[in-house]
Amino acid sequence: MAQPDRIHAVTCGELTFDCPCCGKLSRTIFGEVHDPVGSIVVYLCQWTVDGPDHEANVDLLIGPWGDGTTADDRALVSLLYRRSETSFMVIDAEPRLEKVPGLAAVGLARSEVIGTWIAQSAFIVVDVIWHDDPRVADLLAAR
Repeated sequence: MAQPDRIHAVTCGELTFDCPCCGKLSRTIFGEVHDPVGSIVVYLCQWTVDGPDHEANVDLLIGPWGDGTTADDRALVSLLYRRSETSFMVIDAEPRLEKVPGLAAVGLARSEVIGTWIAQSAFIVVDVIWHDDPRVADLLAAR
């Protein structure tokens, strides 16, 4: 199969659980964003279904994947999707590392991301996820 000539998202899996603070159903989706060269960013999006009072987390695992790579080769970048404002905000990723055990060695601080190529890349990636992954429609519906 030929690679698409644009950056695109590929869905991988999902899980659901009860929100620890309100008991409502929460959802986490997993996927990959590929570019035409073959680079991959793995993503997780987590939100409470029908819980517009909860923000949604978007975690991006950046760095090389494949044979010979380890978590030490990758970093976590985290964003918060503010439903009420329909906007994203970079947040400190260190507290989110527990959501991706063994997949990244470091969670980048907001100050390490803002104003860098990493921020530009992260916002391109979330735009692709929002465009290509139909599962986010559930998140966008609850505002």
